[in-house]
Amino acid sequence: MKFGLYYLPSFDAAVHRNSETLYQQIFEQVELGETLGLESVWVAEHHFSSYGGDIPSPPLFLAALAQRTKRMRIGTGGVALPLSKPLNTAEQLAMVDAMSGGRLEIGVVRAFLNFEYDALNIDMGESRDRFNESIEILRGTWENERFSYHGKFNHFDNVELRPRPVQASPPITVGSVMSPESIIAAGHQGFDLMVIPYAVSPEGVRDQVSLHRQSLEEAGHDPAKQRVMAPYHLYVHEDPEVAKATAREPILRYVSYLRDSVSADKWSGDYESYRGMVKKVESLMDFDLIYDGRALIGDPAHVHECIELAADVGVTEISLITILPGLTQDKVLDSMRCFASNVLPRYA
Repeated sequence: MKFGLYYLPSFDAAVHRNSETLYQQIFEQVELGETLGLESVWVAEHHFSSYGGDIPSPPLFLAALAQRTKRMRIGTGGVALPLSKPLNTAEQLAMVDAMSGGRLEIGVVRAFLNFEYDALNIDMGESRDRFNESIEILRGTWENERFSYHGKFNHFDNVELRPRPVQASPPITVGSVMSPESIIAAGHQGFDLMVIPYAVSPEGVRDQVSLHRQSLEEAGHDPAKQRVMAPYHLYVHEDPEVAKATAREPILRYVSYLRDSVSADKWSGDYESYRGMVKKVESLMDFDLIYDGRALIGDPAHVHECIELAADVGVTEISLITILPGLTQDKVLDSMRCFASNVLPRYA
């Protein structure tokens, strides 16, 4: 099992005061994470809300992290491809890869929040086609000196991607909350998979991993090289009751930020698997449900059991979500150190 960090920060004015403070806290956590032996850091893209909206541009944020790290892989977790022009995205990601010395991981998602599409004047019903075109353009521009493309939304000829990335082919991970179509497509193209364990039961994650593995095999890819990354919320303390009492309200507030961001009345027909999203998110407002294997909350022994469960259902890499609304920076850093001292050595 490999371990990294994951940021989809829920802004909390009482803790962060402003975006500048939030950024500085993340920088401090990432720098500590590298010294503690964590291997990667991922940042997610969201817009126009407290649910992750303080990182609307993962490539820009990763450029800052590239200057603050030397060894860690740095990844988008993920970049919302339908919301941006594919050539601009390819340029920005190539820039980060060059600036980091080839340490970039490219996590990609379709994006599922209606108001993000509405504000950017993009039809959510076009998301799958836009996503697929973006993938083709990203790969084509990275892997060829010059590339031409004529699709439904994008048309260009003989484009040379500058700057040139260090990695010859973009290392792509496809994020999926609950869309089997996305998982199948990822496997057929040989892409890695990112699952969201707090939103899906452990058995649900097992099914997603199995579907991805089956899709890899169907397309002739080596299933032994399957890579599945999963972000898990983290709060670890040597006293299990302190851990539970400290994390209970912050994790439920985190879920409430997601609940408030989800619209119940306007789901695109292209997002059939997301119908009933509000009801599904409401069901997550249950601390015991999350504590029992959907997050890494508790004392080191319980956290170790949860990691073993993750490994059993097929997760190969865990990224730690350290920022929860209401959790102070001191508590976050202490939790990270406790994890590194009492859990991480078991996987060295």
